[in-house]
Amino acid sequence: MGPAAKDDVEHTMVLEHVNPTTRLLEKRRLMRETEETLDARKAEYKLKEQGFKRREEALKRKDLELQESLVRFSKFLQENDAKRTAAERKAAEEIKLRLQKEMEIRELTRMQENLRNDLDDAKDEVGRNLRYERYLTTVLEAPDGSYGEIQDLLNRHKTLRVTNEDLRARDAALNADADATRARLHAYTKRMTDERLNLNNDIAKLKKRLEAATLEVERARKASAADQQSSRNRTLEHGRAVAAAENLFQRCRQRSNATTWVTWGRW
Repeated sequence: MGPAAKDDVEHTMVLEHVNPTTRLLEKRRLMRETEETLDARKAEYKLKEQGFKRREEALKRKDLELQESLVRFSKFLQENDAKRTAAERKAAEEIKLRLQKEMEIRELTRMQENLRNDLDDAKDEVGRNLRYERYLTTVLEAPDGSYGEIQDLLNRHKTLRVTNEDLRARDAALNADADATRARLHAYTKRMTDERLNLNNDIAKLKKRLEAATLEVERARKASAADQQSSRNRTLEHGRAVAAAENLFQRCRQRSNATTWVTWGRW
């Protein structure tokens, strides 16, 4: 028990031994002290509550500031991501454009090289054609004078070349037709071979079915012959039994008539 509790107990024990007026005044004094203590605690609580509210408002302001900072930081990150994405896209486009230009440069270089080769080939062709020109000039200067101009020779050569191309085309067409005919013949032969194999297979199956049917007919014939023999045997036995019964019946009848005659004779 604490000191304050002991004092209250002792004070209560003292009040029990005083008169009621003193006791009432003492209780009123205690009530005032209690109320003053309660008011002081209320004021202290109010001060603490105000302090808590101030701390709460400060925390709210800090929270708002933190949220604003987070929003600004998020916006900053988004802007950075957008800038980074745009930079990466631009870099990719530049790389693609560079690769495209490099490919175009390589293609142009190749075309330039091909043109140079074509130019060299054309120069070589011109050099070779000069010999033909000299030859044609020599032919034109021949004593027989079959051709008056170089153009006549060229026209004749052109006609012969066209005729040769026509003959080559006809030969290619005939070869194509021959290849197509051989392909059709091969397909027909293969189809006939397959049909012959299928027919042989069908014939073999039909032979097996015929053999099986023949065996089945032979078994049925044997079974029918056995049934007929058994039927004949049963008919014979039945006839014998009927004949024996008829004979027995006749004998019994004869005996019956004889007995009846003797009896009537006695009467």
